[in-house]
Amino acid sequence: MRGQDSDDSIQYTIEHFQEIARQNRFAENATLAHDRDRCAVCNAALAGPEPFVVYLEVTVASVLVRRPGLDEALVAQINSDMEMAGMAGDITIARLLSDEDQDALRSWAAWVREALATGLGLLSVHSPASLDFDLDEQEALGHGPLIASGIEYIMETQKKAAR
Repeated sequence: MRGQDSDDSIQYTIEHFQEIARQNRFAENATLAHDRDRCAVCNAALAGPEPFVVYLEVTVASVLVRRPGLDEALVAQINSDMEMAGMAGDITIARLLSDEDQDALRSWAAWVREALATGLGLLSVHSPASLDFDLDEQEALGHGPLIASGIEYIMETQKKAAR
């Protein structure tokens, strides 16, 4: 269980990274000024006994700032990723909104997972004290359901905000 100071620091950290995402400056997050004493990415002790949980929460919130809804730009990114992997990039919003099209949903989930992996990687270089988390390693350590929940949350939120 986290204390109030820890909760305040985690909320500060989430809001800080959401603003970085809003400004589309996530790749340069290590250079942006902020209150390092309140940042749970700079100070793992503020994140509590499971820092991965906080890092994932920060990343989920940041992905949703950058891609809040299912739109043509997101579909284009999913298709581009598929084409780079040698698959047909033929996903449409309609296919993603259909709960019947499992191939399309798997492609969307793969895009979200990659976005989370990228975000975690960028958090790892935030400060000299930042921790480095790999989704595959975290799944092996028992965090698979948490990661899946984060992916599902992003997809459901994007689906609700489909444009």
